[in-house]
Amino acid sequence: MVQSSGRKIALLDLDAFFAAVEVIKDPSLAKRPFAVGGGSDRGVVATANYQARQFGVRSAMPGHQARKLCPDLVFVKPDMAAYKAMSKQVLAVLTEFTPLVEPASIDEFYLDLTENTAFKGSASLTMEAIRSELRLLGVTASAGISSQKMVAKIASEERKPDGQFVVAPDDIYAYLGALSLRRIPGVGPKSQERLAAAGFHKVGDIQICDPSKLQRLLGDHAGLLLHQRCQGIDERPVSLSRMRKQVSVESTLHRDFTHVKHAEQFLETSLLPSLKKRLGEQRWQDVRAKGQTVKLKFSDFTQTTVSRVSNRVSPSLFYQLLHEAWPRAQNRSVRLIGIGITLPDPDEDRQLELALE
Repeated sequence: MVQSSGRKIALLDLDAFFAAVEVIKDPSLAKRPFAVGGGSDRGVVATANYQARQFGVRSAMPGHQARKLCPDLVFVKPDMAAYKAMSKQVLAVLTEFTPLVEPASIDEFYLDLTENTAFKGSASLTMEAIRSELRLLGVTASAGISSQKMVAKIASEERKPDGQFVVAPDDIYAYLGALSLRRIPGVGPKSQERLAAAGFHKVGDIQICDPSKLQRLLGDHAGLLLHQRCQGIDERPVSLSRMRKQVSVESTLHRDFTHVKHAEQFLETSLLPSLKKRLGEQRWQDVRAKGQTVKLKFSDFTQTTVSRVSNRVSPSLFYQLLHEAWPRAQNRSVRLIGIGITLPDPDEDRQLELALE
């Protein structure tokens, strides 16, 4: 059972953030279904406004598929500079209420409201006030509130868009128990299949099982971590110095590749220089890492990744991983290539992500 905690943690999730910023730039978009991204045969939806979502348009969907679902769909080119600028404005609003803010991404923020004195210490009223302030900026947000980060994140999905949901400490165990395992961050489709085959479908199934069974199924670390999360155990603090966990670059090709030699050339001339620039390092051997990954997306939009443990970044390892991944195309052409490195995490045991996929 979850023990009562005095902490008050909130997760603020900006609703359809990229789309909201585009409406600020062009108010005529407000009443039209539109998507941020590319609408060509090679384009992909980055996000869609709620009118477009009613037609089934979703992020990561191929642009041509989105157009079939919504023939009147308007595509808008992404403007990352504008999104980053608005994210900074949002952060400025949050820090007026508490200095303990952890940006989880460009559109998600954890807040520690434990010592908050506004509204007589009410986290709910504080989040309502914050969300009202954000509306004045032209964006809406949903919030989850609890005594820990994981439950706050899950709860933020309950009242989207533009709502909030509270899970009190004494309600965490029961709240989690009724959820599907897919709601636990880190439990993806492949993990769900493995768990379902073993008879685990809901969080409640994990709550009552012997942790050793999960460890045999998923490995010692992942099995124990999943059991703890399903019990509602998450002591991670809101961190003001959030470290990057992964640095990656990827590119949708102008024309599909059918030969690995073309992919090698693209790796050398485009992806490796872009990754090095993003890392900000002069020499590859100076970059400490946990692993390296190559990602391929095929002409049918399925994708595969190959990873290897690596203490220091090695460009030659990317070529090896590329050659290992390439046969998986099985006569399909390749439309996207990506490479990335996983960075060392000094606080790995406290991370939420289960990395089960």
